[in-house]
Amino acid sequence: MNNKTKKILASCQESLKKNFRFATLDFIFIITFVTVFQKVFGMENSIVGVIFTIMMASSMLKDMTASPVKHLAGQAAVLAAMAVSACVVNTLPPVFSFPLNFGMIFLILYVFTYEHSSHLYFPYILSYLFLIFISPITPDLLPKRLAAMITGAVCIILYQFIMGRKRVIETTRDALSDMIDETCDLIDYMITGKGAPDTPEDVRKNLFRLSRMVYDRRKKILCISDADFAVIDSGQGIEHLFLILSDMEQPLSVFQTKMLCSVSEKLSVFRQFVQGQIKELPPLLQSDFVSQKEDSRAKELFDGLTYLQEHLLHMTDPEKKTRYRKTMLSLSIRLKAALDISPVRVVYALRVGLLLACSCLFVQSMHLVHGKWLLFTIASVSLPYADDIGQKAKKRFAATAAGGLLSLLLYAAVPSMTGRTAIMMLSGYLSFYFTDYTGTFACSTIGALGAAVFTDVFGWNSVGEMLAVRLAYIIAGILVSLIFNLVVFPFSRRLATEQLWNKYAAATKLLTQICRQEDTDTQLYYSLIIQSHLLEEKLAKNADDEEWEKLKNMLPKCRQRVRNAHRKKPRIQALS
Repeated sequence: MNNKTKKILASCQESLKKNFRFATLDFIFIITFVTVFQKVFGMENSIVGVIFTIMMASSMLKDMTASPVKHLAGQAAVLAAMAVSACVVNTLPPVFSFPLNFGMIFLILYVFTYEHSSHLYFPYILSYLFLIFISPITPDLLPKRLAAMITGAVCIILYQFIMGRKRVIETTRDALSDMIDETCDLIDYMITGKGAPDTPEDVRKNLFRLSRMVYDRRKKILCISDADFAVIDSGQGIEHLFLILSDMEQPLSVFQTKMLCSVSEKLSVFRQFVQGQIKELPPLLQSDFVSQKEDSRAKELFDGLTYLQEHLLHMTDPEKKTRYRKTMLSLSIRLKAALDISPVRVVYALRVGLLLACSCLFVQSMHLVHGKWLLFTIASVSLPYADDIGQKAKKRFAATAAGGLLSLLLYAAVPSMTGRTAIMMLSGYLSFYFTDYTGTFACSTIGALGAAVFTDVFGWNSVGEMLAVRLAYIIAGILVSLIFNLVVFPFSRRLATEQLWNKYAAATKLLTQICRQEDTDTQLYYSLIIQSHLLEEKLAKNADDEEWEKLKNMLPKCRQRVRNAHRKKPRIQALS
């Protein structure tokens, strides 16, 4: 066995150990939840229980705990609409159900697709298709299904509180601690010349994490607490210190070396405070930063540390966690900001909504028994950017082929329902150990084929025929998605990036303008800061994927504009 093989085996072993507890507990939770849900709401709603196990896990990409009532109302409204729409669609002739399908899918895609964060639309689209094609109901069963859907909405919010109860503290603690560590590492490098310091981009990634956390926890548009203001200011304060240090010329004088040691010591104390290891911060002594010779860097560093300490204290102040400053903007402007019509989201919702609605019409009109596999594939492969569809299609096909071959071997050899049930459950359990789409969907393929051949398909030929049917639908779905998304209605990453860039440039320009005003709207200021961070993060990723050199050169200029605006805000930096 060579060294490379040993390393791979060691990595797999470590991954198994790491994931075993999580995978086992999560699997037990899913089985228990679906079983209880089925007993309460009946066998016809067992698929709804499965739906919510997917949705609860997916919902953790977004923090809903800051305004649970608002998110509960939104979730309940969308889920109830999905249930009603699916029921009506199965009652009407396919032609008449087309506009309803299109409207519902468009709504889901627009609401749960985001310009600058992870999308949540797929579990909802998949669930809607499940309600139509896997577990359809008649109108007399709709009240119980509505009750099941609203109960599921409650479960999503409860799951958020249980699984994400420490998310805010952990995100703030980890991001700020990482930024402090990166700054201390830079100081060590400057003094000793050893190691490889992080770049400003590495530090900025943690600032983006803080902005995303604050953005998700807004009570509503233009409604951020003073404590969350201080979180953003603390992150920007550390970044400012890092940039000052990065600009210092080498070699260091004796005083500068001593001064940097003092900065490192102060930052270590700040880190202890952020981690909750100490409850108070000792006062900063300006004497540590005074030189016989005037040194502008010394004053900058002292002012930066003072600023950081002030906002770290504000960040943990209980009063500031419940204080929300009123915006000075008019109601009409706030409503416009709340709607925030996004061309990127509109185009994607229109494109995929039309494609899926037409595909549903075709499957229903032709009475295709396994046509749902075609729809699931189209929903999975039709991504917001046409550039990503080819790679996703390859993974979908590879996963289907791999999972299908394993299914052929297993189900042909195990004809009993008990054995096949065990295989399906085992495949579901093993999916928790995979992080890549190919691995997880290969396990899903085993489960899906198991459901298709559960009772009446036995032997190599019969199971093989079912595998061939699934592969045919998967290939057809991939081809339809590629043709429609790449040829008929293409929407590239470059086009989306240009639209995002215009929005980012406008946000940074407005930011510099409001900072020159006598009375700055605090809510508007911080909302623009956060928006610029989130857009910049998305733009930087898109620029890397596209190798867009022009954008890479323009981003630093706008980034500096935001930093300068932040430094020139004396009227709003004091949150006391």
